[in-house]
Amino acid sequence: MIKAGGETVLLYNLNNEKGRKIRFLLVRMGMRIRVVEKEDYGKPLGVLAGMKDVTLEDENAPVEDFDDEMMVLHRFTDKRLDAFLQGMRKEGIERVDLKAILTPTNCRWNSWQLFQEIQEEHRTMTGGK
Repeated sequence: MIKAGGETVLLYNLNNEKGRKIRFLLVRMGMRIRVVEKEDYGKPLGVLAGMKDVTLEDENAPVEDFDDEMMVLHRFTDKRLDAFLQGMRKEGIERVDLKAILTPTNCRWNSWQLFQEIQEEHRTMTGGK
């Protein structure tokens, strides 16, 4: 077993077999898991990841539901991120296209704001697909 480093992963819309496999891998790696429910989409991402004293950057930011799979990673070193992604490949777990690392900026966003941002980045990187 790999020594835990306090990492947390927020999982969105992964209440399926892929999500079960991801959760199993995360537990084996000693990482914390938070399955984010739609009623929590308006909370600051930092709060969902266990950070203290994080407030929303924009209290009036819109919050909408989305059904796309998304993962938000917190407190990952490059080495642990590589190990996690390699573990997903090794276990044959289909990729989650929408992934983000929690930053000092986006930790103050709600889930919908981050979803819109990384969905746009993904579209740009994949040529609009």
